[in-house]
Amino acid sequence: MKLVKQSATSWQYGLDANEANLLTLLLKEFPFTDLDPVNMSKTDQEPEAKEREKLLNESLVAHRNELKQSAESLLVPKKFKAQGNGMVMTVSSEERELLLQILNDIRVGCWNALGRPEKREPEITNLSAKENRNYGLMNVAGFFEHSLIKTEK
Repeated sequence: MKLVKQSATSWQYGLDANEANLLTLLLKEFPFTDLDPVNMSKTDQEPEAKEREKLLNESLVAHRNELKQSAESLLVPKKFKAQGNGMVMTVSSEERELLLQILNDIRVGCWNALGRPEKREPEITNLSAKENRNYGLMNVAGFFEHSLIKTEK
C-alpha cells in the first residue's frame, strides 16, 4: 500500500489486489477483542465512583460501536476504484484516523492475545492455528498502519 495522492480533505492509497483483499479481511475482524469493563478504583465504593465507572463503560461501548460502523463504512465499494492491476482507496482525513484506530485495536488485541511478545515473529515453531493467525493479523495490521502513516509517495 502506497500513498498516491493527498489533498486537504482526502488521501488516496494504491493497493495491489492482495493488499486490497487483506485490508478487507482485516476490517471484517474488527472488533478483534471483547471490551472488558473498566474498574476505575478498587477501593472507592462511593455511589459517585460507581456512576463514573458506569458512564465510562457506556462511553467505551458507544465508541467501539462507532468504530465498528466506521470499519463497515470503509468497506463500501465507492471507497475502492480499480486501477491497473490493483485498487485505489480514497478516504477522508477523518476516515484515515478512524482506520488507524481500528488497525491499532486489531494489532494490539492480537499482541495481548499472544501474551505480549517482544518480537513480531514467533520464536516457537509449533504454534497453534489460533496463535499463527494472531501473529499474521498483528503483522498485517502493523503493515497497514505503517503504510497509512508513511507520507512520502
